[in-house]
Amino acid sequence: MIKSDCLSSNIVFCVWAGNNAMSGDRISSLFTIFNNVHCPFVYLTNSHYPEWELPDAPFHPAFPYLSDTHKADYLRVYMMHHFGGGYTDIKFTTKNWTPFFEALQNSDKWCLGYTEVGPQGVAKVGGQLEEVLRANYADLIGLCAFIFRKNTPLTQAWITRTHALLDSKLEDLKRNPARHPQDQLGVSFTDGTVSAYPIRWTELLGDIFHPLIYEFRDRVLHADIAPSFAHKYR
Repeated sequence: MIKSDCLSSNIVFCVWAGNNAMSGDRISSLFTIFNNVHCPFVYLTNSHYPEWELPDAPFHPAFPYLSDTHKADYLRVYMMHHFGGGYTDIKFTTKNWTPFFEALQNSDKWCLGYTEVGPQGVAKVGGQLEEVLRANYADLIGLCAFIFRKNTPLTQAWITRTHALLDSKLEDLKRNPARHPQDQLGVSFTDGTVSAYPIRWTELLGDIFHPLIYEFRDRVLHADIAPSFAHKYR
């Protein structure tokens, strides 16, 4: 497999970063990706994603302390910047991705994705920025399935802002590493304690991604690449 440019190779990534078992719907969804995207498929687990870590661009030092969900969030940023190609959540799909790759390859755009589902899908970044994003949600693309060119100003800004956030959280993460695959700041555990893990649910991905996509909206191609949101995946 050619790792240097996964856009030209039509490679689709998905990530399962933890050791916890998948639900039945999630397993079924994984097989729909494998069977339907009609592209080379790379399934990144905690046994395999270290093979994609570049010696001259190591994972951020905060990575080991992240929840499994936030590890998956980080890996999609890392993969899209350094390798490009496609990414999908492990969700049910009937879509053949070959035409989507061809559409991006034959354009001057930097990424392709499905139009965000509505104002309710916009990251809750707060303030006037959130109001602007919600009013212009049709300019945004969703987080669950997309294709990127590698090493563009968009992906560079994406990984730079992601690393800046992790820089600011590193010491807190060392003191309060994730205790649960879906850990997030302030969540209550079954033992009655409240999580001090210092990252909010959408802070590492959506809160960075949506403002960036709006900023670079003239470089974004919209297409019907969304997976199904009708299934219960947990």
